[in-house]
Amino acid sequence: MPEGPSIHFLKNKLQRFKGKTVSEASGYGEMEKSEMTNIKLLDIETYGKNLLFVFKDFFVGVHLGLFGSMLVNKQKKVNASFALHFADGEINFYVAKTKLYSGKPTDHFNFKTDILKPEFDVEFVLNELQTNHSEEQIGDVLMNQKLFAGVGNIIRIESLYHAKIHPESIVKVIPEKKLIFLLSMLVDYSEEFLSLLKTDGVKEAAMIYGKKICPKDKSELLIEEMGKVKRKTYVCLKCQKLYK
Repeated sequence: MPEGPSIHFLKNKLQRFKGKTVSEASGYGEMEKSEMTNIKLLDIETYGKNLLFVFKDFFVGVHLGLFGSMLVNKQKKVNASFALHFADGEINFYVAKTKLYSGKPTDHFNFKTDILKPEFDVEFVLNELQTNHSEEQIGDVLMNQKLFAGVGNIIRIESLYHAKIHPESIVKVIPEKKLIFLLSMLVDYSEEFLSLLKTDGVKEAAMIYGKKICPKDKSELLIEEMGKVKRKTYVCLKCQKLYK
């Protein structure tokens, strides 16, 4: 599944269409598309793992999920689930989920929780984390898109490793300074992730994701599905402390 930086990367590739008029919206998805014809695409935004196509009184959210993909000015042999056509190009999405929203993105999404937005609010997220998720494992809550929009498995694993926190640690037991540092690492690593996408080197540059040995103490990593999210997790039992 694409993570926040991957969606942000796609958004950057689509900026040429910003301000242009949609000649037709198509695709086999059930979302109503008629009102997108012959109107200007005002902006292309992101929220977490969602691409947002912003029009005057509404916007369309596109989520690629596990198997979705996007092509610009190209088509697959199968029909697109959603497509926007312009006079000089087209954007095609395959196996993607779409939703039409009234109003603007900030009416529906809290940008304070998006790890790649300047609005990301450490104090707000920290308070939510300690108040409403104190009994949860930190490895689980990091995948909560309402609180950590854009965080996926790679960002989760790498940030916890950099912060030296075991993913099965209980939030309320983790020292506040450690949590603040973790939030900082989420932002820093997400920006690094975005930069690495230019060379397709995310997995190669990862410290422990997809690896077998800890790069620091050379011990064998623990690799297993953990927590309620049941995602493949990489942990160094020597470097990452378990707060329980």
